Amino acid sequence: MLRARGEARPIVFDEKHQRLVVGDGEQGMSFISLVHARTEWDAAPAGGRPRVLHRRFWSSVRGDTTNTREQVLRGVLPRIRDRAWFSAVRRQAELELGADEAAIDEVTLPNRVVNDELAAHLAYDLPSSVTEIGPDRLDAWEMSFDALFDRSVTNLKALSDVPFEEGAPGVFISPFHDTLDATRMLLPELFSKLNVKGRPIAIAPTHDVVFVTGEDDADGLEQVAVWTEEALLEPRAHSAIAFRLTADDTWETWLPPRGHRAYAKLKLLALQTVASAYSRQKEVLEALLESNGHEILVATLRAFRSPGGEVFTACAWQDGLEALLPQTDRIDFVRPGPTGTASSAKVWSTTFDVARRTLGELMQPSGDVPERWRVTGFPSDAQLEQMALEGKI
Repeated sequence: MLRARGEARPIVFDEKHQRLVVGDGEQGMSFISLVHARTEWDAAPAGGRPRVLHRRFWSSVRGDTTNTREQVLRGVLPRIRDRAWFSAVRRQAELELGADEAAIDEVTLPNRVVNDELAAHLAYDLPSSVTEIGPDRLDAWEMSFDALFDRSVTNLKALSDVPFEEGAPGVFISPFHDTLDATRMLLPELFSKLNVKGRPIAIAPTHDVVFVTGEDDADGLEQVAVWTEEALLEPRAHSAIAFRLTADDTWETWLPPRGHRAYAKLKLLALQTVASAYSRQKEVLEALLESNGHEILVATLRAFRSPGGEVFTACAWQDGLEALLPQTDRIDFVRPGPTGTASSAKVWSTTFDVARRTLGELMQPSGDVPERWRVTGFPSDAQLEQMALEGKI
């Protein structure tokens, strides 16, 4: 299929990661996950399966870049993704290409950061396929990313005239279902004009749908949580994090106050997104560290429920191990006992903020999204006791 579409680069099946590696370091590389493609293919109705092929395979074809300037400007559109995806793709490229930053940059999609969680890249829409726009195409077309991105938003606006549907009182649903619904968060005017109570709150659980209600609408927030939970069962989940549209038309992560009847459900949904991102990241980092011969533990994010019923996250920092810790609500400092069993270990717990404030020299950010912290050494007994007092959860 890729050859028939004009792909001339080498195509290699990576059995370990169940994917196709298209191209090499000199010609640019694309990675096609067969696991995700098969999952989406199986879940799609018969009439929708050609779209799966368009997205998963034909978008990776390195075809002719001699499109006219007018064609490019007419067809370019933005595509929003969670920033964790961009971070993981860059780490994957590092695994494949080594420490050659220039080569990694060549296969990394330029993107514009939307907020702490989201960023957007460019794609070139054709009648039968969608092609992601990397540095090579920008160079071939002699266009800057910023100028082309601004044009892509204008093109998206022209495709967004249909009004949102009111699925329940004060709760709105995006009507487009064209894989660009989530991306329309780049058009804040679509959301600010909706008749909701308070500032608009949006969740885009898939790329095909966005749910919107008001921050002061308790019933609406509960309804959005229910619909989001159902939508996450779809093969191409996006993000279950709630965002609030601010007065200056930017999106910020948001949760209602503790005690609000929608708080627990919305927090749990957001946690699912974060946990999924850390899980994908852990797999890539472990493979990268192994290939480089580094013995560094990539710690797991764990979730617990407090006696009061609130969900919180935690990770373990073990004495004697260098590790990459996820950013969690709680850190458990573990000193193994003489027998090496869990029952003989001594554990001190504190909040992440207290640990960071006390042990700044032992904790360095990795630069990944979501952030991990490279930890070396271990606190003194005095520090452990003090942190345990200051940071109880």
